[in-house]
Amino acid sequence: MDSSHYYHTLTIFITLIGLCYGDGVLPDTLYGAVEGKAIFTTDITGTSTPAAIFWTVNSSIDILSNISGVNTVSPAYQGRVTLNIFTGSLELKNLTLKDGGKYSVTVAIPTNKPGSTMLHVLEQVSNVVINASASDVVEFNSSVSLSCSSSGSSPAYHWLNGSSEVTASDNVQLGDGGSTLTIVNVTRYNQGPWTCNVTNPVSHDISQPFNITIYYGPEDTAVEVNPPGGLYVAGSALSLSCSAHSKPVAQYRWFLTGTLLSNEGPELQLVNIQTNQSGSYICQAFNTRTLRYVSSEPSIISVCEKVADVSINPSSQPIIEGMSVHLTCAAAGSISTREWMKDGVPLSPSDRVSFSGDNSTVSISPVNKQDDGVYLCQVRNPVSSQKAKYNMIVNYGPDSVTFEGPLKIEVGQKLTLTCSTDSKPAANYSWTVNGTERPGQSQVFIIERIQYKDSGTYNCTASNDITGRSEHAVHTLEITAEGSLTENKLSGGAIAGIVIAVLVLVGLAVGLTVYFTGGCAIVCGVVKKKKKESASSPGAGYSNGGGPPDQDVHYADVSQFHKKDGGSVQLGNQAVPVESTDYAEVRLNGKLPSNTAHLQNSQTKRPAPQPGSTPSIYSEVRKD
Repeated sequence: MDSSHYYHTLTIFITLIGLCYGDGVLPDTLYGAVEGKAIFTTDITGTSTPAAIFWTVNSSIDILSNISGVNTVSPAYQGRVTLNIFTGSLELKNLTLKDGGKYSVTVAIPTNKPGSTMLHVLEQVSNVVINASASDVVEFNSSVSLSCSSSGSSPAYHWLNGSSEVTASDNVQLGDGGSTLTIVNVTRYNQGPWTCNVTNPVSHDISQPFNITIYYGPEDTAVEVNPPGGLYVAGSALSLSCSAHSKPVAQYRWFLTGTLLSNEGPELQLVNIQTNQSGSYICQAFNTRTLRYVSSEPSIISVCEKVADVSINPSSQPIIEGMSVHLTCAAAGSISTREWMKDGVPLSPSDRVSFSGDNSTVSISPVNKQDDGVYLCQVRNPVSSQKAKYNMIVNYGPDSVTFEGPLKIEVGQKLTLTCSTDSKPAANYSWTVNGTERPGQSQVFIIERIQYKDSGTYNCTASNDITGRSEHAVHTLEITAEGSLTENKLSGGAIAGIVIAVLVLVGLAVGLTVYFTGGCAIVCGVVKKKKKESASSPGAGYSNGGGPPDQDVHYADVSQFHKKDGGSVQLGNQAVPVESTDYAEVRLNGKLPSNTAHLQNSQTKRPAPQPGSTPSIYSEVRKD
């Protein structure tokens, strides 16, 4: 019996005994690779041998059968199949594309396990390669397409940027089943590395990494100054470093306050920097592929020379009160500010004091003596400071001249006259007396022993050699007799002696008059009635003239007596002036003589002596 007849008979038999065909014992789908193998594994387990096992493909092609443990293999599958007689599982080797199809199995066991599955035979993936439309592009200006090619059946494509899987987005598009990736307006983040991963159910392969060269920049151009600070002393050294994000690496050039420098490269070295190198430094970065220029923010470099040689110079010398003066504060180096002080106090503008716009000059107009003092100018810049002092001497005067000294002086005494004035420098003094220059005198004029001829007008002239000014004052001096200006300081005994002497003289005069005239004498002169001071008044008592208090004292000029016949007798020194008249008080029993009444009319001719008038000697003549 041939095999086909046998399989047909067995099929009818299985059907008649109730076995049915089904998918249950095999998986739904199997994949196999060309030249590989496919294993059809049933879900039957156990150790007993089934009565019969039948394998077919596409429902009409027999592969093998096993009845009671005997295998019968179709010639097309000789050497390619292996059957598991316990589970009915089949292994098919050396697969070809033609081996694809629907495979069915029938297992005749008490439990009757049939099944079917679909076998797909695929070529394995290989030779995966990425191709790009461009490899060098400019950021934001270009688009790039990447295509992935491979060998093998039913490929599936997956793109990776680095380790991240790429999906469609705003600037990434996928096409041709995923084999093509297009990047619109590339950025530096699209440079890769790109890889293409190709898979099918039986294999996979991945391309070599692919990088897109994307040119960008320059951007974020910045300058770093070392040492930092911005303020530098002349002669210092510093460096400026420029950096920028750029591909390819940027080229650099430098500008100082808008002027292109000859220096190129990312480093600018400034050695022994000077003030003319102060300014705004800018670094400009250039990309040769993007053709873009980007400049840095300005870096301000200030170079200052140390302040030196500060001095204060007046506009004129000497300085004289009333004139205008300008004090100029000169200095070398870099000058930021000037500050003025006088005698340690800040100098401020006033109606007489003004400053120039840069504070270098202070003007005083007019100058007065209060402006005399020490002026200070302090010059500063950010790296140094220095100050200078100037002692301004304001020359003035002489102002009004004043005298110190007596208006009257007794002959023979020492004369001292002092002439004073306010002047700077101290004044020189010259003297004239009654128009005649008296050399050899200073501020103090001295005559050791004054003479009558020295009376008159004393003129003191004070002069200032610096200001060229002079002032004078006049003093009139009167010379009096010796003792005329001396205060009366006689003792009580001396006064008593004088009174007694006067009384003797008066008595003698009266006696002589009586003797020669043969009658009583008439005392000529001025009689003055004066109330004696009480005992409580200063100078009270009886020491000088005696007499009780509250009595009238009568004084008479006893220098001349009149005779009854009309003649007169002159007493005393006739050369002595009238102011030296001697007076005597004449009393009879405490009363004036009756024959003196006529003397009252003579009061208008010669006034009675007054205290403090020209010194005279008075005597009280009393007869009890």
